[in-house]
Amino acid sequence: MKHRLGIVVRVLGTVAALAWVASHVELASVRDALARIPPQAFALAVGLVAANVVVGAVRWRVLLRAYGATRIAPLPALVRLYFIAFFYNNYLPGAVTGDVGRAVVTRDAFADQGATGALAIVFVERALGLFGLFALLAAGLVATHGALDVRALWWWTVLGSAGSLALVAAIPLARSLGPRLPARLARLAGKLPALRDGRAFVIAIALSVMTQALVATAGWLLLAQLAPIGPGASLLVVPLAAATTFLPITVGGAGAREAVYVTLCGSLFGMPRGDALAASLGLWLAHLIVGAAGGLAQLARNEHVT
Repeated sequence: MKHRLGIVVRVLGTVAALAWVASHVELASVRDALARIPPQAFALAVGLVAANVVVGAVRWRVLLRAYGATRIAPLPALVRLYFIAFFYNNYLPGAVTGDVGRAVVTRDAFADQGATGALAIVFVERALGLFGLFALLAAGLVATHGALDVRALWWWTVLGSAGSLALVAAIPLARSLGPRLPARLARLAGKLPALRDGRAFVIAIALSVMTQALVATAGWLLLAQLAPIGPGASLLVVPLAAATTFLPITVGGAGAREAVYVTLCGSLFGMPRGDALAASLGLWLAHLIVGAAGGLAQLARNEHVT
C-alpha cells in the first residue's frame, strides 16, 4: 500500500507540475524553439549524457573498491548495468528503481554485507551525485559574481551541499549507533560497509563532479542554441534542474525540472518561456534516448553478473 501510495503521489505531483508549466507557456512557441536546435547539437547532447553514464559506472567501481568490496565485476559489465539502470530510472516512477536493481544484482561484491553493502554503495553514489550538482552550482555562482543577482541561489548551494554530505555521513553514523539500535536495525547497521580506501573515495568525489559536468555541458549546449548564455551562467540553471530528480514527489523530476528552467531562465536571462521549456525538453529527450539504449541492452543480454 505504501509503495502504491508513493507512485500515486509521484504521478500526481508530475501532473500538477506539468499543468503549471503548460498554463504558463505557449506550446506553439516551444515547438518553434525545438525546431531551432540543430540536429548535430542535439546529437552531441545525447553523446554527453551517454558519457555521463559511462563515467558513473567508473565511479561505481571506484566506490566499491573504496568500501572494501572483494568481488567487483569487470568494468564493461558495470557499464552495461549502469545503462540498464539508467533506463529504469528514467522510465519508471521514483528515479531509483534501476539503482536498487543494480545493487541487488551485484550483491555478491561483498563477502559479508551482501545486498545491504551493495545498496549502501548505491546510496553513497546518489549522495555524491547530489553533491556534484551543488558543486557545479557554486562554480556558476562564482563565475557570474557581480553580473547577476543570485543571492538566493547561494542558500540552495549551501543547503544542498550540506544535505548531500550528511547523507554520506549517515553510513558511518549508523554503524557506530548499531549496538544501541533495536535488534533488527542493529543487524542491518552491522552489515553496512566501512570506508577502507580514502584515496579512492576522493577519486569518486571527483568523478561525481565529472558526471554532473557532462550533463551540465549537454544542458548548456542546448540552451546556447536558443539564447546567448555562457557555460558559467548555465550552471545556475542546469544543476538545479537536474536536482529535481531527487524529489520524491515527481516521476524522475518531470515537470519540476521544466518549471526550474522556465522560472530561472526567465528571471536570470530574460529568456522567453517557450525557449526555456524547449531547452529543458531537449535535455530530457536526450536522457530518454540514452535510457532506451539501456533498455535495449537488457533485451539483448539478460544475465546475472557475479
